[in-house]
Amino acid sequence: MGATVLIVDGDGHRAERALGALRSDTAVAVRPLIASDPDQISERLGQDAVDVALVAFEPSAPELLEVMRERAPEVPVIAVVADPEAASEALDAGAQDFVAERDLDGEVLRRTVRYALDRRQLREELDRRTFIDELTGLYNINGLEQIAAHHLRLADRTHQPLVLVFVRIEELASISQTYGAAEGPRLLADTARILRSAVRSSDIIARVGQDAFCALLTANATGAETLVLARMVEAVATHNARGGRPYPMALSVGAAAYDPDHPAGLSQLIREADARQRERRAPIR
Repeated sequence: MGATVLIVDGDGHRAERALGALRSDTAVAVRPLIASDPDQISERLGQDAVDVALVAFEPSAPELLEVMRERAPEVPVIAVVADPEAASEALDAGAQDFVAERDLDGEVLRRTVRYALDRRQLREELDRRTFIDELTGLYNINGLEQIAAHHLRLADRTHQPLVLVFVRIEELASISQTYGAAEGPRLLADTARILRSAVRSSDIIARVGQDAFCALLTANATGAETLVLARMVEAVATHNARGGRPYPMALSVGAAAYDPDHPAGLSQLIREADARQRERRAPIR
C-alpha cells in the first residue's frame, strides 16, 4: 500500500525522526511531503493528493489545522504531542488521533498511520455506498442532493439557469415480471448508459427512484435540454434497433428550469419535472 504523508513541523527535527520510522514500514510505502507554515501547507494540499497528515502540535498548530480543514477536510490529521494535556487540545482543535513525541521513532507511529489510512479507506467506502447507486454506478438521491446544493448556490451567484431533466422507464416492473427478474437490472443499466451518452461532461446524472433518473444540466444550461433530448431520442432508437433485448426501451421525459430570481429547492424541481413527464403523451422509443 502506498501513501502520501504530509509532515508539518516547524523545526524539522520531528519530521526527520518520523520519516525514519515510516520509511522502515514494510506495509506502507510512504511518499513524504514537508511543510512548516500555512502557505506551504496550502501549496502541498493544492498540488498533491495527501492521504494522511502528521502535524507537530506547537502553538501555531490550531491555525495550521484550520487551514487543513478548509483545504482538505477529508485528510485525517495525526497530532504529534509532547504530553497528554496537549493531546486533548489537539483533538479539540480537529486532529483525529495523536502520537507522543517519544514514539516518533518506532512501531507506535507506524501503527497509528496505518490505522488512519484504514479509517480513511473505510470512510470513503461508506461514502461511496451512501452517495452512489451500486447497480448503475450513478449518484443516488443523496449524492444528487449534495452536488445540486453546490450548483444551485452557484446559479444564485452567477444568475445562470439550470435545467433538471426527469426520466422514467416505462413498464419496468412489467418487463421484469414477463421476461425474468434479471431484465430489470439490465434495463436500468442500459438506461444509465444512454443517459451518460446523452448529457455533457459538466452535467450530473443520478438514479433517484426504482425506475427514475435525473440529469442536472449545469454550466450554460440554456438550450442544453433540447440537445440532451435529441441525443436521447437517437440513443434509444439505436438501442432498440439493435434488438439485443426481447422488449423495446421506452423512456418518459420531463424537465424543469431553475430560475435564480425565483429560487426553488431540488425536491421542487424534481416534482415539477416529474409532473411534466407525466403530461407527455408519447415516450421516447
